[in-house]
Amino acid sequence: MIKFFRKIRKNLIMQNKISKYFKYAIGEIVLVVIGILIALQINNWNEDKKSIKQEKTYYCKISEDLQVDIINIDSSIVSVGKRFKITKRLLKNLLKIQENKDVILKDFIATFRSYQFLPTTAAITDITSSGFSNQNIKNRILNHYTEQESALKIIEINSNKHVDKTFELEHFADVGFQEIPEYQDIFDQELQGLLASTDSHKNPNSAIFITMKEVMILNMIIGQREIELLNQIKKDAVALNDLLVPNCHSND
Repeated sequence: MIKFFRKIRKNLIMQNKISKYFKYAIGEIVLVVIGILIALQINNWNEDKKSIKQEKTYYCKISEDLQVDIINIDSSIVSVGKRFKITKRLLKNLLKIQENKDVILKDFIATFRSYQFLPTTAAITDITSSGFSNQNIKNRILNHYTEQESALKIIEINSNKHVDKTFELEHFADVGFQEIPEYQDIFDQELQGLLASTDSHKNPNSAIFITMKEVMILNMIIGQREIELLNQIKKDAVALNDLLVPNCHSND
């Protein structure tokens, strides 16, 4: 094609048709410019197509993360619910003044244990630095993870308060930690005899009794709050997933 244009220009010069030569040269330049613009447009179109495809891929990945999160949240809610019920049972048994301390101690450790929800963040780590054509969806995604982080921070703070309050039970031997079933393997009978606990569980006015009562009350309060926050996270995750699924699979 280049040789063809060069031949035409050469013929025009040889025929001394200077004006036609300049007109032709200008026309040729215009054609080249138009060709470049068309090529740029095609390139931009291809890049836009790639970006949209990549965007849908992110939607799919985040949707997958959300579905995993929803399952894990459900597991955590069930686990916290069990902890809540055990705490309530222990508190009732404590306040009823038990003759046998084992009734209280058998539930004590379980009042601290529950499945902790840890969000899946692989996809959101990528999206934060990506340009999205649909800014509304991007903002909705970022808002979900911001709110989720805030809710989990509250859960963490409350959990730390519970732990701090528990450590106010300073005299572990008097409380009877060594008699708790889970710890009997490390505290043999001789040690249990040497670390004999007190009967503070029978005395509502003792510092240990009062602290244990406060620990259980606090645990019930933060347990209920944790369930509320987890349900809040789950509700928003479900709504966001419902938004992403059609955008993930659309062919627009």
